[in-house]
Formats: sequence, structure tokens, C-alpha cells
Amino acid sequence: MADFVAFGNIYNNKNYKLLALVPIALLLVSLYFVQQIPLDSTLRGGINVQIQTNLSINAQALTSAVNSKIPGAQASVSASPGGITVTIAANKSIAAAQQNLANLYTLDSNYSTYAAQVAVYENQLKGGANATVQAALAGASANETLALASMSSQLGLMQTTLKPLLSGKTYPSNSSDAISMLDAGSAAYSNATNAYRAYVISSLRSVTPFTSYTYQEVTPTLGAFFLGQMETVIIASFVLVGIAVFFIFRTPIPSLSVVFGAGNDIIVALGAMGLFGIPLGVASIGGLLMLIGYSIDTDMLSAIRILKRTEGTPTERAFSTMKTGITMTTAAIISFGILLVVSYYAFIPTYFEIASVVLCGLVADLFTTWFGNTTMVLWYKQRKEAKNL
Repeated sequence: MADFVAFGNIYNNKNYKLLALVPIALLLVSLYFVQQIPLDSTLRGGINVQIQTNLSINAQALTSAVNSKIPGAQASVSASPGGITVTIAANKSIAAAQQNLANLYTLDSNYSTYAAQVAVYENQLKGGANATVQAALAGASANETLALASMSSQLGLMQTTLKPLLSGKTYPSNSSDAISMLDAGSAAYSNATNAYRAYVISSLRSVTPFTSYTYQEVTPTLGAFFLGQMETVIIASFVLVGIAVFFIFRTPIPSLSVVFGAGNDIIVALGAMGLFGIPLGVASIGGLLMLIGYSIDTDMLSAIRILKRTEGTPTERAFSTMKTGITMTTAAIISFGILLVVSYYAFIPTYFEIASVVLCGLVADLFTTWFGNTTMVLWYKQRKEAKNL
């Protein structure tokens, strides 16, 4: 990328503004692949088992063995100083039952509300007949009965879903007693998750011996919560960056160009994640936040030198800044490239995800900053100078 500076100052070309089409094209293509980003276990739900063993582990062989032993595992294996970490996708039956249990608690809350309403209306009718109160009582009673029936249905669905994990055991309950159904649902879910945990550990022992382990489960509901929180963090980051940039320049076009640069880098990085199958998780979100910092750094460097420096012409300052910025970005690309290679061969997925995301974003930043952001700022500066003549 750095070699093209030898061809002269690209900003002296009268059609230099057409360079902005390159980052826009990258943006449009990336929007298509963004929809294909896979979620890792921290966001889609799943199981992480860290095992300690004195044996040398072949990560690829262990991954295949786990996938053959545990249907639908979609396993990934990584080595770390703490041992071997095996990540397994959430069990579909348990994930569905977890939603059933959540529905059961919601319905119980509704039932309690309707039951309280029935008690109030019945107490009011003790003072004498009242058509309005009687109608309200009839409605509350119907809702109370419907809530109990819905709880019974959810409990039945849960037990059907968990049947393979319950070894034929059933959890009878009184369909007219909400507390009884809640207890049955909680017991069924707890026993099923314990049975699946035992099955996972047993399966892992059958493919590789280990001395001790830690077992961590992330439910799909919790994963969805984490995803929502991460989206909020990224949006808040952009808002704060936008405020800070506008405070520095006090004019909309340079401010918008800087924010556009950071946003475009993030979207292109997300598109690359969808294209190459890099999972979105806590680690990759960290990489995206790092990328915002890198992007803002080069965008601000370009805008400040073009707008606030006075030596030379704006096009000369833009070209000089581009050479400095490309050197900075290239150094960062080399650093994260080394991290990517090391983490790949050392089987450290956290570092691999971070390095992959940042690398994709840095490559995008070369085009976004010097073809997009710098072009917009330079055009703004030249137009402003022309008006002042």
C-alpha cells in the first residue's frame, strides 16, 4: 500500500474526490456480509470447559473427537497457560427448556396478578351485588384460569423437550397449583442441566484424560443480554467520540468525516468477520473498540494537519500526512499480524479474534482515511479558502 506514494501526490489530481468511492464501495459490500457474522458461546450461549492435563494435546484432533462424541457440539479447542479450554455450543434442548422456564415464571407472575384481582373483586361483592364488579371478577377469573392452563402447557413442553436428558423421569404437578408447577419445572430443568454436564465431562474424559476441570455455562438469554450491552457500549463510544470531535473542530463537515471514518472501519471489519467466519464475542468486541481508537487517531491526524497547519498548500499537507499515517498504520498491521500468527499456532482464540478484527479494520482504515476522510476534509478546506479569496 505504501508504494503508491512514489507516484506523486494523488491529491493534486483534479478528480481526487472520486477516491471517496473506494471506502463507500467497501462499506456497501461489507453491509452484505455483516448479516453472516457467527456468534461465539459468550453471546449465543454455550459451555466452556477448562481442563488440566499433563498430556500434549492436538487441538484439531481433540476438536474432531469432541464433535464426534457430542452431537451438535460445534466445538473449538484452545491451549492456554491454565490448561485446555473446550468450547461447546449450547444444547438445543436445554436452551429451549430455559425459555420454557422463563415463560413459566412470567405466567406465574400473571397468575398472581389475576389471583389478587379476583380476591379484591370477591371482597368488594361481599358488600352487595354490583354488575361492574361482577363483570370484572368474571374477566379476572377467566384470565387466572388461562394463566394456569398456559403454565401447565409450558411445563408439558419443557418435559417433552428435556425427555432425552431426564432418563424417563417425570415431574408431576398439580395443574391447578402454580407453585407446584414452578417447582416441577425448576426441578426438571436443574436435573436436565446436571445430567448434560455429567454427559459432557464423561465424553471429554473418554477422548482425553485430565486431572481437574472447571465448567462454565452461558445461557442463550444471558448471551443475548451481553450482546445488547455490547451494542450499547459501541453506540455510546461513537456518541462520545462525535461530541469530542465536534468540540475540537466546531464545524460539521470535518467532524462528520472523522466519525464516518471510524464508522466505516467498524462496518468493514464486521463485514470481514462475516466473510471469514470470525465469531463475534467479548474478545472481538474488544478488538472493535480498539479499532475505534486507531481509526480516530489517523482521522484526527489528517484533519488537524489539513485544517489547522499553515505550512505549504492543503494538498501538500494532506500528502505529507498520508505518508506519516500509512507508516503508523503499517507498523500496527505488522504488530497485529505477528499476534495473529502466534495466537493461531498457540491456539489462543481470544488473541486470535482480537488480532483478526483489528487487522481487518486497519487495512480498511488505509482506504477509509486517505481516500475518504482526507478527501472530504481537503475538499472542505479548498472550498473554504476559495470563498475567502
